[in-house]
Amino acid sequence: MKTKIIAVCLLAITFLAIASRPSSAEDANNAPASMPIDTEKAGRGGDVAYRAVIRLICPAQNSASTGFLHKSGNIITAANVVQDCPFPAMVTPDGNISPVTIVATDPDHDLALVKPSVAMNVPPLPIASGSTIKVGTQVSTWGFPSGYFGLAPILSVGYLAGTDKNQVAAGKIVLQWIVNAPFNGGNSGGPLIQVETGEVVGVVSTKLAPLTSDTVAMLRGLENSTVGPAYTGTTSDGKPATFTEGQLVGKVVNELRRQVQLVVGKAVIRDDLINFLKANKIEP
Repeated sequence: MKTKIIAVCLLAITFLAIASRPSSAEDANNAPASMPIDTEKAGRGGDVAYRAVIRLICPAQNSASTGFLHKSGNIITAANVVQDCPFPAMVTPDGNISPVTIVATDPDHDLALVKPSVAMNVPPLPIASGSTIKVGTQVSTWGFPSGYFGLAPILSVGYLAGTDKNQVAAGKIVLQWIVNAPFNGGNSGGPLIQVETGEVVGVVSTKLAPLTSDTVAMLRGLENSTVGPAYTGTTSDGKPATFTEGQLVGKVVNELRRQVQLVVGKAVIRDDLINFLKANKIEP
């Protein structure tokens, strides 16, 4: 058994390929810069965020992420948080689970709105308007990264490092912030806060830990494998399940990938968040 575990870990390390796509030199040269501010201000906005940021879960997928309260009474999060989730829910600060209803999603910009079944009687996080946001601006996020099981969100701090242009459906180009901060699986959907003002300037989308296309294909092959030794176990809801050895290896590799920390992530920009809210007849 120990030999198999070692083999799985070695295979996992082999499969973890890290790639990045830098912004163009022209973008970098034209990007305005901002001087760092006093680190004592890193937690600004935390008194509101500590209560307005909530854990969102998808029991069917055994996944958890982050969302935050908007003044409309809805919760803003990332579209990838609720994608293919039949019964999304939120975990209240007292540990109870309460259902939420999906109001709107925008997969291209990775944004979603959900409505809690029980109103959150706390101050919402304000969205920035009008101020210039520059590369080098110190930002923070509050959320529920993977491996953290507390009921209150925790703080991560970093800087806006640049931008990246992503091609989405129908060839559309979407701009996102590159953030030099310790994002992790579970931080998706959390608020990106400008620490100087305590206002939201974006929404955490993903951590940057991409794989090569070859590695993705290998992982899919493992996770779809139906041959080889099989093992029995239980799912997160206690139901019995059977997994092949290849499927178990695929699960371990993907879990290791989720835990890899490059201290770099991506976030939806403020203008796209504001446009998303307006498109759904919600005043930002």
